[in-house]
Amino acid sequence: MNEAERINQILNILYQQESVTSESLEKLFNVSPMTIRRDLQKLYEKGLIVRYRGGAMLARTTFGHEPPLHERETENLQKKRAIVMKAANLIKDGEVIVLDVGSTTIELAKVLRNRSNITVFTASLTIANIFLNTNVTVYLVGGVLQHKENCLGGPVARGVIRQYHFDKFFLGAAGVSENSGLTDFGMDEVETKKAFIERSKEVIALTDSSKFGKVSFTTICKFNDINHIITDCDLDPQMQNSIRKKGVNLIITDYNEELL
Repeated sequence: MNEAERINQILNILYQQESVTSESLEKLFNVSPMTIRRDLQKLYEKGLIVRYRGGAMLARTTFGHEPPLHERETENLQKKRAIVMKAANLIKDGEVIVLDVGSTTIELAKVLRNRSNITVFTASLTIANIFLNTNVTVYLVGGVLQHKENCLGGPVARGVIRQYHFDKFFLGAAGVSENSGLTDFGMDEVETKKAFIERSKEVIALTDSSKFGKVSFTTICKFNDINHIITDCDLDPQMQNSIRKKGVNLIITDYNEELL
């Protein structure tokens, strides 16, 4: 059995049982520990597995299906609310900020309703609607209506975005992986996110701990494109260390205390 066949077999094993020990693979293939380490490293570099001491587990991928926005709004709600409270504290009076399309940024918009001296850009119709009858100045980028996410996108939206400069972009993502960076489902939505990243002084990702270790359909950006990630205290300490080594300021919030 050559290397490619062995690696493919390891993947098949992981698809069946989700985790495996290095020792069991050494015995199964009758190869050295070094050989198995190399095989696992190649799978790790592709973002397909998560390595731990003595073995590996399948990366919690999210390819193919994203729940509707109205369903996602109720998931991990306590964690999201704690995350957005931290995020709101980063916003200074007079700043021009961007709120990404997504369930966590919807919660941030609710927190910001009572602010008066900020300007908000967004592609989300849901977020724009939250600011109705408030003192917040809101710019809704134009473009083609994306019904599933209730947002605007396409070349027109990106053309508008590239005319402006923003202080902070609050970014959402479906997955955060050490090797793949930040990922999401829709290609068009990701292109809009990239346009906002290019025009923003600071990029702040708002991602609860359930998103880590996941790889979605297409890459939004790598870690060197963002300044901060705000998440919750359920994130594995090993993953916390790995993310910090990427040079990102990782902000951890305790959702049990934040909302007291």
